[in-house]
Amino acid sequence: MNDIFSMGIAYLLGSFPTAYLLGRLFKKIDIRESGSGNVGGMNILRSAGLIPGLLTILLDIAKGALAIVLAMNWSSEPLVVFMAGLLVLLGHNYSVFLRYRGGKGLATGTGVFIAFSPQTIPFVLLAAVCLTIALKDTNTACGLAALSIPVILFFQYQEFVWVLFGLVFAVIILAKHGPDFMAYREGRRKIT
Repeated sequence: MNDIFSMGIAYLLGSFPTAYLLGRLFKKIDIRESGSGNVGGMNILRSAGLIPGLLTILLDIAKGALAIVLAMNWSSEPLVVFMAGLLVLLGHNYSVFLRYRGGKGLATGTGVFIAFSPQTIPFVLLAAVCLTIALKDTNTACGLAALSIPVILFFQYQEFVWVLFGLVFAVIILAKHGPDFMAYREGRRKIT
């Protein structure tokens, strides 16, 4: 019972619409209709300012980490912890409270790895920085950097379950970056 409960809590934590609520609180805006329309930290940073943007990012990181900590405390099954990581990310990207709209999962995903496998973060950040330099576009680079997650987890753990987790995690992030990839390909997102 604890296993199902911890997975449900993970999804609900992820679904908590941080950017939406802080946009309403600080600027009386609906973040879904402002800027890029993305319900995440970077859009709220651009649309509502530094304080709500940083608060959104920090709270999104915290909900990712909290989902993992709760799952690790409530269950002895590693699969439940893996599922909690995926569900908190899915909740953030497809929030039940916002008719399945949400962010792109970068901050929440960072929170998952802070609690789950913190040694993975520097390698993913390195991949993101290298891709940003090569592509000259941060959004596209961060989306593509997700592809490094299963590779990094393979070298760190040499276990199929970690690679599978990393692959599904990367696919969830990549799916939300589709518009960024298309805009970059069309030359609308490249920065100099």
